Amino acid sequence: MKNSLAAVLFFAAVISSSPAFAGPAVTTEWIEERIALEDCRTKVAAAMRAAGVGSIEPKRFTVFGHKGDYTAAIRCMPDQNVVFFIVSGDQLKNSDDLLDDILAAYRKR
Repeated sequence: MKNSLAAVLFFAAVISSSPAFAGPAVTTEWIEERIALEDCRTKVAAAMRAAGVGSIEPKRFTVFGHKGDYTAAIRCMPDQNVVFFIVSGDQLKNSDDLLDDILAAYRKR
C-alpha cells in the first residue's frame, strides 16, 4: 500500500510540476530493489545513457533525462526499496519502447 501511494503521489507531482512533460503518452514501471540512494542514482543515470537518453539531470531522489520529444523520470526510493520509472512523450509505443530500453539497461548493471 505504501509503495502504491508513493508511486501515485510521485506520478501526480511529475505531471503537475514538470514543464518537460512531453505529451499525453505516459508509461510507468517499478522495480523492488534494496539499493542505496547514491548507488541507485548512479545506476539510473548509466542505464539512461545506455538507452540513448541525454540531458541527464540528477536531483535528490529523481533522475530526469530527455530523448527527442520523450522525457524519462526515474525516482529512487531506498526507504521503500523501490525504483519507479516514468517515460512520457507523443506516442505510447515509443514511450513503452524507451522505458523497455531503460529497464533492460538498468537490469544489466
